Amino acid sequence: MFILNVLFLGIAILSFYLAHTSSLVLYKLVLNIILIAASFASFFVLMNGICVLMLLNDHPLNSFGRKLVQYSMGAMYPRMMYITQLFGLDKDNIQKIFSEINNRLILSQRIQVKSEEILILLPHCLQKSDCKHKITNEISNCKRCGACDIDSLIALKEKYGVNIFVATGGTIARKIIKEQKPKAIIAVACERDLSSGILDVKGIPVIGLLNDRPEGPCINTRVKIDKAEEMIRYFIGEGN
Repeated sequence: MFILNVLFLGIAILSFYLAHTSSLVLYKLVLNIILIAASFASFFVLMNGICVLMLLNDHPLNSFGRKLVQYSMGAMYPRMMYITQLFGLDKDNIQKIFSEINNRLILSQRIQVKSEEILILLPHCLQKSDCKHKITNEISNCKRCGACDIDSLIALKEKYGVNIFVATGGTIARKIIKEQKPKAIIAVACERDLSSGILDVKGIPVIGLLNDRPEGPCINTRVKIDKAEEMIRYFIGEGN
């Protein structure tokens, strides 16, 4: 955001300088238009940055601030990823912060739904890679041996009555959401899949939980069960 703000501010200053050193009317008109657009963009990024800092420091936002952050997440995120690649920054960190901002935004809205209206989406890599009882089509195929976190997640399903599905990719995830029609989603995934999934889902609050990868990406991953339960309790109105 800082880089974007500096970029827009630099364009505005350059446009202002060129407009006031030129005698060509049409040229000055174009530069003034660029100046206004760049100034507006710089102000937008600055205001959004302030709202994000407030969220990350647990300061409440009014409805305007929440809408500003929500809109900017979709509008600015692709540009931020481009800047990340351009400057050789760590994409995972940007995607992790994006998911955290989204979660803070959702948690600040006091959303409440019924437990059966909650959908938990899981990646297939949570299951042990050598397990013979595949759960990609039906999670009840799990034999509850406790070797991976699927057993504990099924226990949450039984305790609260939430819906749990395993998605092998974005297309399957969209299909599950379309069929289940949830009013709230708790998604477990890596940084990349979480950020793209959050942007992909419209009109439904999505809480993203990053999976742990003790053996590397996409194999035998884990999830913090207590955090998943905390998010369920938040959505059904039993959280803090």
